[in-house]
Amino acid sequence: MVKEKATVFAGYSLRDWVYVAVFGALWGAAELTLGAYLHVLFPPMADTFMIGLIMAGLGAVIAMVGRQFVPRGGAVFMIGIITALLKTLSLGGIKIGPVVAILAEAFLIELTLTLARQPIRRHFILAGSLAVSWNFFHKFIMMRILYGKGIEKVYVKMVVDGSNVLGIDVNYGLLVIGLLFLMRVAVGAVAGWLAWDLGGAVRRRLPGEVG
Repeated sequence: MVKEKATVFAGYSLRDWVYVAVFGALWGAAELTLGAYLHVLFPPMADTFMIGLIMAGLGAVIAMVGRQFVPRGGAVFMIGIITALLKTLSLGGIKIGPVVAILAEAFLIELTLTLARQPIRRHFILAGSLAVSWNFFHKFIMMRILYGKGIEKVYVKMVVDGSNVLGIDVNYGLLVIGLLFLMRVAVGAVAGWLAWDLGGAVRRRLPGEVG
C-alpha cells in the first residue's frame, strides 16, 4: 500500500507522468527540428501560416495520442507546457508567438476532451478542429498584442499571401480567408481522426496497456 501511494502524485501514477513527459518531448522535438527545417525550406509559406498549419496538425496528433495513454484531466495541457518549455530552447531564441500557440492548442484540446468526459472519435475530431483553427486567429491576436497592428493590416497581408499560395485572385479576399480557415478545420479534423486510430493501435501493441 505504501509503495502504491508513493507512485501516485496529483492523481497521476508514475507511468502517467512518464507518458506526459514522453509525448511533451515528442511534440517539442518536432517543433525544434521539423518546424525549423520547414521555415528554412519554405520561407514564403511561413507568412501564410502553412508551416504553422502543418505543425499545429502534427502537434494535435501527438497531444491527443498522449491523451489516450493518460486519460486524465489536465494531461494534454501538461504535455503542452512541456512542449512550450522545450520550444524556448530554439536556436533562434525565445519567441512568444509559438509558445502561446502551443499552449492555446493544448488548452483547446484539453477543454474539449474534459467537457466530453468520455471521449470518442467524434470528440477527438472536434478537439482537433478547434485546436488547429486557433492557428487562423493566432496571427490577428498576436500581431495586435505584440506590435499594435490593426486587424485590417493583418487581413490584407493574409489575403495577399493566401492568394499567392492558393492561386486565387486577390480581389476574392473573403474567399481566400474562408478557404484558409476551412483548411485549418479540415486539418484539425483529420488530426483528431488519426490520433484516435493511432493511439488505440499503439496502446494495443504495448505490453501492459488495455486495448
